[in-house]
Amino acid sequence: MRKIVDFFKNNKKWNMALWGVIMVFIVFSILAVNQKENDLRIKRIEVSIEPKEELEFLDSLRIIEIIRGADTNRVLISARKSDVKLDVMEADLERNPFIEKADISLDLSGKLIIKVLQRNPVLRIVNQQGQSYYVAKNGFKMPINNDFAPRVLIANGNITETLVDTGYARTRILRDLLAVAAYCAADNFWHSQIEQLYVDNFMDIILIPKVGNHSIVFGSADDLERKFGQLKTFYLKGLNNIGWDKYKSINLKYKGQIVAERRINIEATEDKQP
Repeated sequence: MRKIVDFFKNNKKWNMALWGVIMVFIVFSILAVNQKENDLRIKRIEVSIEPKEELEFLDSLRIIEIIRGADTNRVLISARKSDVKLDVMEADLERNPFIEKADISLDLSGKLIIKVLQRNPVLRIVNQQGQSYYVAKNGFKMPINNDFAPRVLIANGNITETLVDTGYARTRILRDLLAVAAYCAADNFWHSQIEQLYVDNFMDIILIPKVGNHSIVFGSADDLERKFGQLKTFYLKGLNNIGWDKYKSINLKYKGQIVAERRINIEATEDKQP
């Protein structure tokens, strides 16, 4: 064996010929593998949709409908890999407003693996025109799905932005609403406490709580963590002691202080006739 190795080392022509044979072998091996993959037939389909908790915009049947495209009679089972374009299928899925990312592959057993990541809405908008749409955490705007209504904060009031004017949140107020909604969604306390957001004529965000007969003037999303921190302290140390219905409104707009307006109860009296 050593003599054979030394022979090829000392003879350049034979050395080059050997490498040529090796390269041809590698090329033919790659072509054979590619041909084998192209001849693969789809035997079964596995669809995975994430996240699984709460979100149900799509199901496996809807995913299959999308990748079939306009040809509803198209048969995927038994189709060759060379007859299906996986990248086109992925692109078709990612054009769906409820899908953020799609990945499709076919393994050597013939299993078509479809992985879909749904967009995660954190806010539902009802604008001044009465139009309604969702906004995902990254600001992407999504149409209403008549088959499923996720449990997210609803914002209404002085909101002019529509679903179709831009793909992502454009106006300052919509971005502020999204920041407040995302903060509430990520915090168990505020997720269970804040029920609705409202934009008044001064473009201030008003929080409507589930517990307590009061409104919270939040203002903009500036100093968001500080405002929520102050409000939580006021809730725990103030309202827990004097009652949750003592105040009409709580104002967080002023830095370093909370301005609370007490509720005034006026009892009506009857004039007595002599």
